[in-house]
Amino acid sequence: MTSAASDRVRCTVPSHPKYLPLVRSVVQEGAALAGFDTDLTQRILLAVTEAVTNVIRHAYGGENDKTIELDVMTRDGELQLDLVDYGEFVDPKHIASRPLDEVRPGGIGVHLIKSTMDHVAYSRNAHGGTTLTMVKHAAAEKAASKKESQ
Repeated sequence: MTSAASDRVRCTVPSHPKYLPLVRSVVQEGAALAGFDTDLTQRILLAVTEAVTNVIRHAYGGENDKTIELDVMTRDGELQLDLVDYGEFVDPKHIASRPLDEVRPGGIGVHLIKSTMDHVAYSRNAHGGTTLTMVKHAAAEKAASKKESQ
Protein backbone atom coordinates (compact mmCIF):
# COMPACT_ATOMS: atom_id res chain seq x y z
CA MET A 1 0.00 0.00 0.00
CA THR A 2 1.37 3.39 -0.89
CA SER A 3 0.54 6.06 1.60
CA ALA A 4 1.48 9.58 2.53
CA ALA A 5 3.87 10.11 5.43
CA SER A 6 1.01 11.34 7.62
CA ASP A 7 -0.76 8.00 7.15
CA ARG A 8 2.08 5.96 8.68
CA VAL A 9 3.05 5.55 12.32
CA ARG A 10 5.93 3.45 13.64
CA CYS A 11 5.86 2.15 17.18
CA THR A 12 8.93 0.46 18.67
CA VAL A 13 8.51 -1.41 21.95
CA PRO A 14 10.47 -3.90 24.03
CA SER A 15 9.37 -7.52 23.75
CA HIS A 16 7.60 -7.47 27.10
CA PRO A 17 3.88 -8.26 27.42
CA LYS A 18 3.37 -5.13 29.53
CA TYR A 19 3.66 -3.12 26.28
CA LEU A 20 0.73 -4.90 24.62
CA PRO A 21 -1.76 -2.21 25.74
CA LEU A 22 0.40 0.44 24.04
CA VAL A 23 0.56 -1.59 20.80
CA ARG A 24 -3.19 -2.18 20.97
CA SER A 25 -3.84 1.55 21.46
CA VAL A 26 -1.79 2.45 18.38
CA VAL A 27 -3.60 -0.18 16.28
CA GLN A 28 -6.99 0.91 17.64
CA GLU A 29 -6.35 4.49 16.56
CA GLY A 30 -5.15 3.28 13.15
CA ALA A 31 -8.35 1.27 12.72
CA ALA A 32 -10.39 4.35 13.63
CA LEU A 33 -8.50 6.43 11.05
CA ALA A 34 -9.23 3.75 8.45
CA GLY A 35 -12.93 4.01 9.33
CA PHE A 36 -13.43 0.55 10.86
CA ASP A 37 -16.29 -0.11 13.26
CA THR A 38 -15.88 -1.30 16.86
CA ASP A 39 -16.53 -4.98 16.14
CA LEU A 40 -13.96 -5.20 13.35
CA THR A 41 -11.47 -3.17 15.38
CA GLN A 42 -11.79 -5.61 18.30
CA ARG A 43 -11.11 -8.56 16.00
CA ILE A 44 -8.06 -6.82 14.54
CA LEU A 45 -6.81 -6.04 18.06
CA LEU A 46 -7.08 -9.70 19.00
CA ALA A 47 -5.14 -10.70 15.86
CA VAL A 48 -2.40 -8.17 16.62
CA THR A 49 -2.22 -9.30 20.25
CA GLU A 50 -1.73 -12.87 19.04
CA ALA A 51 0.94 -11.79 16.55
CA VAL A 52 2.94 -9.79 19.13
CA THR A 53 2.61 -12.61 21.66
CA ASN A 54 3.94 -15.04 19.05
CA VAL A 55 6.96 -12.81 18.46
CA ILE A 56 7.70 -12.67 22.19
CA ARG A 57 7.16 -16.39 22.68
CA HIS A 58 8.63 -17.86 19.49
CA ALA A 59 11.00 -15.34 17.87
CA TYR A 60 12.52 -14.24 21.18
CA GLY A 61 11.99 -17.32 23.34
CA GLY A 62 10.25 -15.25 26.00
CA GLU A 63 13.09 -12.74 26.33
CA ASN A 64 11.70 -9.36 27.32
CA ASP A 65 14.57 -7.09 26.25
CA LYS A 66 14.37 -7.47 22.46
CA THR A 67 12.85 -5.00 20.00
CA ILE A 68 9.50 -5.23 18.22
CA GLU A 69 8.54 -2.66 15.60
CA LEU A 70 5.00 -2.03 14.42
CA ASP A 71 4.24 0.07 11.36
CA VAL A 72 0.62 1.16 11.06
CA MET A 73 -0.44 2.49 7.68
CA THR A 74 -3.95 3.71 7.04
CA ARG A 75 -6.11 4.78 4.16
CA ASP A 76 -9.80 5.28 3.99
CA GLY A 77 -11.12 1.75 4.39
CA GLU A 78 -7.71 0.06 4.60
CA LEU A 79 -5.31 -0.79 7.40
CA GLN A 80 -1.86 -2.32 6.93
CA LEU A 81 0.18 -3.52 9.88
CA ASP A 82 3.82 -4.58 9.56
CA LEU A 83 5.20 -6.35 12.62
CA VAL A 84 9.00 -6.57 12.56
CA ASP A 85 11.14 -8.76 14.79
CA TYR A 86 14.90 -9.14 15.08
CA GLY A 87 14.89 -12.88 15.75
CA GLU A 88 15.75 -15.54 13.20
CA PHE A 89 13.63 -15.70 10.07
CA VAL A 90 10.96 -18.38 10.22
CA ASP A 91 10.01 -20.02 6.94
CA PRO A 92 6.25 -19.43 6.46
CA LYS A 93 5.85 -23.15 5.68
CA HIS A 94 6.64 -23.78 9.36
CA ILE A 95 4.09 -21.28 10.69
CA ALA A 96 0.77 -22.98 11.34
CA SER A 97 -1.99 -23.33 13.90
CA ARG A 98 -2.77 -26.59 15.58
CA PRO A 99 -5.83 -28.45 14.26
CA LEU A 100 -8.95 -26.62 15.44
CA ASP A 101 -10.67 -29.84 16.46
CA GLU A 102 -7.86 -30.52 18.97
CA VAL A 103 -9.28 -29.12 22.20
CA ARG A 104 -6.58 -27.56 24.37
CA PRO A 105 -5.40 -24.07 25.25
CA GLY A 106 -3.25 -22.09 22.84
CA GLY A 107 -2.00 -22.72 19.34
CA ILE A 108 -4.73 -20.99 17.34
CA GLY A 109 -3.20 -17.51 17.00
CA VAL A 110 -2.12 -18.01 13.39
CA HIS A 111 -5.61 -19.24 12.48
CA LEU A 112 -7.14 -16.21 14.18
CA ILE A 113 -4.79 -13.83 12.35
CA LYS A 114 -5.48 -15.41 8.94
CA SER A 115 -9.24 -15.57 9.47
CA THR A 116 -9.40 -11.91 10.55
CA MET A 117 -7.12 -10.25 8.04
CA ASP A 118 -7.57 -10.15 4.25
CA HIS A 119 -3.86 -10.52 3.52
CA VAL A 120 -1.21 -12.13 5.71
CA ALA A 121 2.40 -12.55 4.59
CA TYR A 122 5.64 -13.44 6.32
CA SER A 123 8.94 -12.24 4.83
CA ARG A 124 12.60 -12.07 5.79
CA ASN A 125 13.49 -8.54 6.81
CA ALA A 126 16.76 -6.60 6.53
CA HIS A 127 17.67 -7.62 10.11
CA GLY A 128 17.43 -11.33 9.31
CA GLY A 129 14.21 -11.62 11.28
CA THR A 130 10.61 -11.93 10.19
CA THR A 131 8.21 -9.22 9.07
CA LEU A 132 4.55 -10.10 9.32
CA THR A 133 2.39 -7.98 7.02
CA MET A 134 -1.34 -7.93 7.75
CA VAL A 135 -3.87 -5.99 5.67
CA LYS A 136 -7.57 -5.45 6.27
CA HIS A 137 -9.95 -3.84 3.78
CA ALA A 138 -13.29 -2.52 5.01
CA ALA A 139 -14.83 -3.28 1.60
CA ALA A 140 -13.93 -6.96 1.96
CA GLU A 141 -15.53 -7.02 5.42
CA LYS A 142 -18.73 -5.42 4.13
CA ALA A 143 -18.92 -7.96 1.29
CA ALA A 144 -18.44 -10.85 3.73
CA SER A 145 -21.13 -9.49 6.06
CA LYS A 146 -23.55 -9.03 3.19
CA LYS A 147 -22.88 -12.60 1.99
CA GLU A 148 -23.48 -14.00 5.53
CA SER A 149 -26.83 -12.19 5.84
CA GLN A 150 -28.16 -13.64 2.58
